[in-house]
Amino acid sequence: MLEFLAVFGLCKVNRRNAIARGRKPGGYIALTIVLWIVMEITGVIVGTVLQYSLFGERDSSGLNLFILIIAYSFAGIGALISYLCAKFAPQGDYVDPSTIRNPQYGNQYYNVSANTPAYMAQQQPAQPQEFVHVENPYQAPAAQYCESCGSLLKPGAQFCSACGARNLQS
Repeated sequence: MLEFLAVFGLCKVNRRNAIARGRKPGGYIALTIVLWIVMEITGVIVGTVLQYSLFGERDSSGLNLFILIIAYSFAGIGALISYLCAKFAPQGDYVDPSTIRNPQYGNQYYNVSANTPAYMAQQQPAQPQEFVHVENPYQAPAAQYCESCGSLLKPGAQFCSACGARNLQS
């Protein structure tokens, strides 16, 4: 279980190193996992060969510990190789999508802060045009209604024909 935590931690470190160098992190994470597993299996094979060549076919728990130490040593070498590959990768132009784009990272947009929405970041936004009302000389006069009963008044009438109330609008 500790081995999985070590691989997971190394993958996180290699991801950060790859992004810092402007490289996509996926390949370096895969390289970390593959090198760890392949080098550990190679270490088991080398440890087994060394155990039989140095100690013969004696079966003891101390010799199994010897194989385990060799296997983890090889896995550590694989981890070191993957770390160095990610740390000293050639410079690229990849930008992580979760990285904030602002002048600190070399991406300056419209001379505004990174928290400004795009629609507010226009240099010279269009100004609203002023509404100009033009009177139509050919328009008929607006109809007038009685304030008391709401019936339509005849043009120029001073009293309502329906209720007899005085028209105050004229």
